[in-house]
Amino acid sequence: MRLERFFDLSGRRVLITGAAQGLGAAMAAAFAAQGASLVLADRKIDALRAAAPALECHAYDQSDQRSIEALAAAAGAVDVLVNNAGILARASLLETGGDLLREVVGVDLVGVVALTTLVARGMVDRGRGAVVNIGSQMAFCGAEGRGAYAAAKAGISQFTRTAAVEWGPRGVRVNCIAPGRMLTPMTREVLADPAEYARGLERIPLRRYGDPADVAWVAVFLASDAAGYITGQTVVVDGGWVLG
Repeated sequence: MRLERFFDLSGRRVLITGAAQGLGAAMAAAFAAQGASLVLADRKIDALRAAAPALECHAYDQSDQRSIEALAAAAGAVDVLVNNAGILARASLLETGGDLLREVVGVDLVGVVALTTLVARGMVDRGRGAVVNIGSQMAFCGAEGRGAYAAAKAGISQFTRTAAVEWGPRGVRVNCIAPGRMLTPMTREVLADPAEYARGLERIPLRRYGDPADVAWVAVFLASDAAGYITGQTVVVDGGWVLG
């Protein structure tokens, strides 16, 4: 078989959340390039439709169980689920009250688990499927002012392992990508500070921040037959940040 056939996703229905911009938009483009049929979801539905006017788009609020259930029902039989939607809040641990903790963990962990279990039921019944969760390098290193986010993303890595063990015998693979600092709208505020930008680069052995495409093609790989014997893994895509 030719190498490119391993990455061919023609005929596969792929649901990507948080697809209006940044990593989600890059992953949508990468999956489309491999022939996938896309279902896109985002809280910013107008921006999503503007970015992908010819594709199936759904309004989606990962903090709302009814929205989660509605998306799972509308998406139907999904071959690949990419859990990218999430929020990032900055607060020291002493300033992280119950409301903020519940908000961040509710979206970044509870919402992901809720959507995945709904979508995975169909995958398990059909005996095939792949889930790609988007975690974070912060699951593996200290992150000042990001305690709630780091805890939620660490939970995503462990959820990935548990789901892989439970669903593997039924033909469903579950993996996770842990991006480092990417040049996306989510990091724009932090990286707008020249001093912070320079400090961050010093932490990265490759001496550059990530591009969304760096994550997008790893997601395609994990969803494809090329990764057919890989499950339960978290792939860190951070230029080497966690090594230091």
